Order: sequence, then C-alpha cells, then structure tokens
Amino acid sequence: MRVKCISNSGNTLSEKYIINGELPTAEYPLSVGNEYTVYGISQWKNVIYYLTINKYNTLPSWYPADLFEITDNLLPIEWYYNCFKNSETLSAIWGYSELALIEKHYEDLIERNDNAIKIFLKRKSEIDNY
Repeated sequence: MRVKCISNSGNTLSEKYIINGELPTAEYPLSVGNEYTVYGISQWKNVIYYLTINKYNTLPSWYPADLFEITDNLLPIEWYYNCFKNSETLSAIWGYSELALIEKHYEDLIERNDNAIKIFLKRKSEIDNY
C-alpha cells in the first residue's frame, strides 16, 4: 500500500485525532507531496494510523491517516489482521505477521526495541520487494 502525504501539520487533523491526543500544533517529519510505503495499519482509540518511515529516519513511526491520501490500495500478500476486543486503546491492526499476531511487537516497535526493529527491517525489505 502506498500513500501520498497531503499535510504534515496537526492543524489539519480531524477532531477525532485531537480528541485522542494528537496536538493541533504538531509538525510531523513528513514531506508534503512525497509517497510513502505503509508497513502496517492500526486502529487506535477508533482512529487509523499508518506505520511508515519519515524523511529523516530509517525507523518506523505511526502517523495519523488524515495526513495522507491513498495512491495504491494493494496490500502485501503476507499481511495479517487482528482485533483486540479487550483493549481500551489498540482496537485492530493489519500488517506483517509479527505486527498483527504478537501484541508485544507493536509496543516493542514503538519503544524502539532492537529485536522489534530487526524484525521490522526484515519485513520492510520483503514488502519493498513485493
């Protein structure tokens, strides 16, 4: 899946993101007009986030879907889905196997755990070569 950045400013986010804690004053390290590969999708507190890599980093981060428009809807063949009915925050996730099937991997990726990053980079390479 590919998306094009249409905004890198929190002041363009819809109210549902602001209610969930995103700041209208936030500036995201994304380049407007650039396309990004999506490596995961999460539904967190009823809003959608995309896992991608910003222009300054080789590490993944979650960004509000409102900052993008979809340019290629095709999902990688090896993607999985999981629903977290008992979670108050993470409702659902789509992505590579570890991301979707091992809840701790999601947390470890956010915390920049070395093993989680290693797994991500392996899956990123596979997705990029798809």
